[in-house]
Amino acid sequence: MSTNGNTGWYAKQAEIVRKVVGSMPVHFQVNYKEAMKSDQSLVIGSSEIFYIPQQLVTDFVDLVGLVGDLNIHQKVAIPMFFMSMDSPQNFDSVLSTMVYKPKPPPANSTLYSAQAPAVHPWNVSSEQDFIKLTRIMAEGDPLLMELF
Repeated sequence: MSTNGNTGWYAKQAEIVRKVVGSMPVHFQVNYKEAMKSDQSLVIGSSEIFYIPQQLVTDFVDLVGLVGDLNIHQKVAIPMFFMSMDSPQNFDSVLSTMVYKPKPPPANSTLYSAQAPAVHPWNVSSEQDFIKLTRIMAEGDPLLMELF
């Protein structure tokens, strides 16, 4: 999304992103700037669940620490973190096969598969909901089964 000439929320978020990126270690700055087409752009993400590979957890924690008390929205911060940690060409294209169902059928687990690993909407409002979602997703992903 372009922020050029925008003085509202997007422009303020873009300014915070520039400030955070400027304080990042150089290798994160390089990754982020290579991923962005323009310094007048802002990437917005709207997912409620994120998977951080084990090898990136330390980097993620370090990047979160750079934000401090800046008022950056998670829809802006999370994509910024991921684009700083790794190249978008290495991102999983899981959401390109997302299935959107306005009203999930009673057997939600039938929606999750290797062909459609993301299901939306699926609101997680408690730890119990998260555990239920993870168990259902684990039916199609053996790596998630290791959590149980």
